[in-house]
Order: sequence, then structure tokens, then C-alpha cells
Amino acid sequence: MAAELHQGPLSGLRVIDLATVFAGPSAARRLADFGAEVIKVERVGDGDGARTLGEQDGADGYYWRQIGRNKRPIELDLKTAGGKEVLLRLVRSADVLIENFRPGALERLGLDPETVLLQEQPGLVVLRVTGFGQDGPYSSRAGFGTIAEAMSTLAYTTGQPDGPPTLPPIALADEITGALSAFAVLAAIRHRDLTGEGQVIDATLLESMLDVVGPGAAITHRTGVSDQRIGSRLWFSAPRNVYQCADGWICMSGSADSVAKRILGVVGGDELLEDPRFLTNADRVANVDALDALITEWTLHHRWEDAVRILNEAGAAAGPVYSAEQLIRDEHVIERGSLATVENPHGDGELLQPAVTPRLSRTPGAIRHAGLAQGSCTEAVLLELGYSADEIAQLGATGAIGALPVSA
Repeated sequence: MAAELHQGPLSGLRVIDLATVFAGPSAARRLADFGAEVIKVERVGDGDGARTLGEQDGADGYYWRQIGRNKRPIELDLKTAGGKEVLLRLVRSADVLIENFRPGALERLGLDPETVLLQEQPGLVVLRVTGFGQDGPYSSRAGFGTIAEAMSTLAYTTGQPDGPPTLPPIALADEITGALSAFAVLAAIRHRDLTGEGQVIDATLLESMLDVVGPGAAITHRTGVSDQRIGSRLWFSAPRNVYQCADGWICMSGSADSVAKRILGVVGGDELLEDPRFLTNADRVANVDALDALITEWTLHHRWEDAVRILNEAGAAAGPVYSAEQLIRDEHVIERGSLATVENPHGDGELLQPAVTPRLSRTPGAIRHAGLAQGSCTEAVLLELGYSADEIAQLGATGAIGALPVSA
């Protein structure tokens, strides 16, 4: 295990991951991908809810295999004196602690970040991830990505004009929050390295979504008008949509004027390029129904692969609308290794997971292993912290730690 930990630009960084399911664990996973040692602390018995979400492949689910990758799982009961002492011993050797309890829960455990954790380790960076923040009228509400996606206007502006607001079918708010939080952790570590000072980061699902949905609130504030649902189009650019072909679907984007004109040239030649309805982006947005109808007339006469090839040869921006089955067979995805093959730690065969991204030329990250079994590293971590075999047995007897795996 020790050799595995020293890979990537964040090697030497120790992270304690107390969070569950997606947003906090997503931040920890990103740090682990680039070499940080992430000790995943799960409640005795229950474990992280990600282990049982969705389809299972053996003991755990595919979600856990990805979000738990490169982490060292241990089980602690933080409501016991022994479990809390193990955590504090970890904190004294840690650089980062990540948690996503409701505001006040960490304090009720006697682990207040300012008066306890930062006293134990003054250089500690504490990432606190919640739905709405550590203060404010909604701070005590249950915080889930679904709520943030709805409140941020994403759901209201997503879907067909005659359909209901539509939520994304993925944990979008959690993953965005995880990525922004990992960035914030590294910014705080940079400050710590310059000054020796740790600090507390207040990250929220709602504010992370507000950071990425665009200037809708600013536009409404100035104009009094809210964006409405327009399907796969954009209010500010045309053409931009999904278009049906003879055997599937493709997408196009003409957000750059030069690219939009290349699309028009392919679809309708000089006649369309000279059409006064489509001369400028503003013209195209104003006449988007007519424009999309003309593009669809062209795409319906082509197989999707031919349409994508013709448009790309002309320098236009177009691509296929893939299913997962099509994605894993794509030649570019295969040649680049965009989906990495990972050994299944819980059984036979291999897993496909997104490769570590972005790619660093000199210090790339790596997938050392998929998510491991619950509590599989408890004994090893405790031994590294200086606990004797007898002390570990006593912690087990009092329920401070989970049952240790039986050696074969």
C-alpha cells in the first residue's frame, strides 16, 4: 500500500473523507486521483450510501467503485470515545478533512473545526459541504443535489417548451460541487503552505450550481424577464440543437459566427448563407424555428455518421448523440483511453471508469484501484497511527471500529 500512495503531484497530502454519497466524496476522489492519500471514514455497519446505490456488481455498486476509488476505507463510530480519539489522531497527521454533515452536527460530536480540529492541527483545511451553507434561513434543511438543481433555475430552463421542468439524470450538482471544492481545497493548501494557517471552507450545492448556470439571474434583475424552456437550444446562439438523422441523432453548435456559417454552407450553400434571416447571430436567433427546420431537412437525408463526417470536414462543430453502448465503442474514446480499464477489487473481471482528468504532462494522476470493501484498511491505518494489536482489539470490542476482515 505504501508504494501505491506515492503517485501523482498530491502525494504526501493526507485527506480524511468523512463525507457520504457524492459531493464531498467527489472532491476527495479528485484529490486521490492525483496522489493524495485519502482515508475514507465510514460509520460502523452502515457505510457510505454510495455502496448500495444503483446496480450492484458483487458486494458494492458501480457508483461506489468510482467515487471510492483510490481511497483507504476504515470504519469508526465517532459517537464513542475510542472512535473519536482515532479520528483526532488522524487529524494530527492530516492536511485536509472533508465532511458533509448538517450544520452543527460536527460540533455536537465535540469536533468543532475552529475550537477543536484546528487546535489539534493548525494547518488543517476543513471542507464543509452542505446544501445551503453553514448559516442562513435554509442551513438546517436537508441538502441534496436535486434541490440545488431545481432552485438554481437549471430544472426550470431544461426541457421542451410544452413540457415540465426537467432535472438532469445524473448527480450533476454533486459532481460540480466536488470539482469546485477540490479546487478550493488546493487554494487553501497553497495559503497554508505560505502562512502555516489552516482554514474552513463553506461549500454549498446551491451556490456551486449558481456558479455554472449562467447569467440568468443577472438578466432577470435588469430586465424582469426569466429564461424559459427551449429544449436543446440556447437563447443567445443559433444554430444549437439536436437534429434527427435517418438512423439516429447528432448535435451542432454555431456559437462562433464563423462556425455557424460553415453549418449553413453545408446545409444550404450560398443561398442559405445569403438569406437575410440568417446573416448574423441575432438574425439566426430571431428566426431559429425556420433555421432548425432547414437543418433537419438536411440531416434527415443523411445517416448520422455521414452527417458528422461532412460537417466536420467543413470545419463545423457537430457530433453524435451517443448511448453508453455507442460511447464505449467510439474509436477516439478507445485510442485516448478516456475510459480506463480497472481491476475489479471485489471479484473477477475488469471495470470501465472515466480516466483521471485533466491530464498533466509531467505529473499525471492515476487510478490505483477501484473502491475497496468496507473497513478493508481499518487495521492497516490504525497500525500506522501507532495502535498496538491489543489496542485495536479493544477498539473492536467497544464498537469504536468495525469488524476487521478475516484474513484468508
